[in-house]
Amino acid sequence: MIEIDVKLIFDTPPNIGSGAQVGTMADRAFIKARDGWPYIPATAFKGQLRHMVEQIVRGSGKAVCDTHHNMCRERALACPVCAIFGSPWIPGCLRFVDLNLAGPEELVKQRKEKRYPQTSSRYGVAISRRRGVAEDALLYTTELFMPGVPLVFAGTLAGAITQCEAAWVVAGLRLLPALGRAKSAGLGYLKAESVVRLNGKVLDQASLRQELEEMKG
Repeated sequence: MIEIDVKLIFDTPPNIGSGAQVGTMADRAFIKARDGWPYIPATAFKGQLRHMVEQIVRGSGKAVCDTHHNMCRERALACPVCAIFGSPWIPGCLRFVDLNLAGPEELVKQRKEKRYPQTSSRYGVAISRRRGVAEDALLYTTELFMPGVPLVFAGTLAGAITQCEAAWVVAGLRLLPALGRAKSAGLGYLKAESVVRLNGKVLDQASLRQELEEMKG
């Protein structure tokens, strides 16, 4: 069993989309837990990470299926990405979880004290791609949580994957640039940190890099 402790440190405020306008009048709300505090849904994180791992594996010369188009159907013939993340016909070997707020400490403390967090809104205008100018009557608001504060979200992924597959995941994390909406407006940019454990023992980064080098060879 391999466990991967993941920590996402946001350099710019994120906005992870939600269809429900709970606790805000913003047009683009930030998804929140029942207590009003934001989190990173496992599905959103998994999708973005899978995209990065696909690029890395394909760049190393390995065959990778096209997500949402022609995905692997048999476990024995699965590409490296479907083996880790799964497909409509194959369950993934790595279990993803929601990433919860893990920093700064002051915010974690406020959540434990069951305080309701405050959010703010940023205004924007939709741009017409055809005309190249602002669309008429399309002013919108994006909900942001504590702009200016380096938010940290964390969780642990676990599954019966190989050390090489864990190395693919760690490489994808390192190259993950951002999450959420409005990346072109500078929102949601981050850096990721990870710790990999095999049966409780921490694997050093050098051994994981060696796994990737051997796969390339």
